Amino acid sequence: MGVKVFGHRGASGYRPENSLEAFELAFAQGADGIECDIVPTLDGELILRHESELSETTDIADHPEFADRRKSVLMYERWPVSGWFSEDFTLAELKTLRIKERLPELRPGSAKFDGKFQIPTVQELLSAPWAIGQKLILEVKHGLHFKNLGFDIVSKLASLIKEHESQGHGTVFVFESFNLEVVTQMKQQIGGDSKYVFLVDTWGMPTDKTMAEFMGDVASKVDGISFNYTLLTPEMIALARKHQMRIYNWTARAEDAEFSVQEHFMKFIDQQPDGIFTDQPDLLVELVASLD
Repeated sequence: MGVKVFGHRGASGYRPENSLEAFELAFAQGADGIECDIVPTLDGELILRHESELSETTDIADHPEFADRRKSVLMYERWPVSGWFSEDFTLAELKTLRIKERLPELRPGSAKFDGKFQIPTVQELLSAPWAIGQKLILEVKHGLHFKNLGFDIVSKLASLIKEHESQGHGTVFVFESFNLEVVTQMKQQIGGDSKYVFLVDTWGMPTDKTMAEFMGDVASKVDGISFNYTLLTPEMIALARKHQMRIYNWTARAEDAEFSVQEHFMKFIDQQPDGIFTDQPDLLVELVASLD
């Protein structure tokens, strides 16, 4: 069929998300690539966490030495979030934490690995032997929010990628963000043969222009667009194809299946995207192969 299978934060249905172990497992299960999320540390390093708030995915609440750094913030001045934030900790401090499963009741098998893995850095992912030469999909989280705090994530990421590429590893990169300005900034600073994709959920849908105008604008700036699959329509798929954009959908999760996993995953496949993000790469790889 040609549709690619991407491990969403790795094989996150089986190992705590955004861990090196989850990424390695996704490739072992046959994934065509893995996706990960990037946030900064206090000393300007880049780590892999879905959000900069750490309490849901690490054991930071069990570290009394960090109790005084718990706080509440407004993300983009409108989303109240309380907890501990990566940008308040050095990388050395964060390396004392251990990762845990974010959804332990839904994923008890993954939760068995709580406390075993460290928070990885972008550099550690790039240098992992099983990642070299593979497709890595790197998402910058809340890029403008961190820019306003003084963190230049894009420039740091560009430096790491250029150093990696200079070593001739042949790794294939895709860069993503929910903010179109951040995606275009990455395209300008990193460039090369990499692809640049705009992520869209409900809050990113156009309100002041037609879908045709929206797709045309995105296509003029970046290489692809990636939708929450519940938003996709045949019109949107056709427009993406018209503009020769790559189109992805997300997230295929076995736990969301109402009847069977195969029936649920077919909803993603039937949209005929170029790639699907899934928490269970092995199940989607098997299904896609059965349809060829």
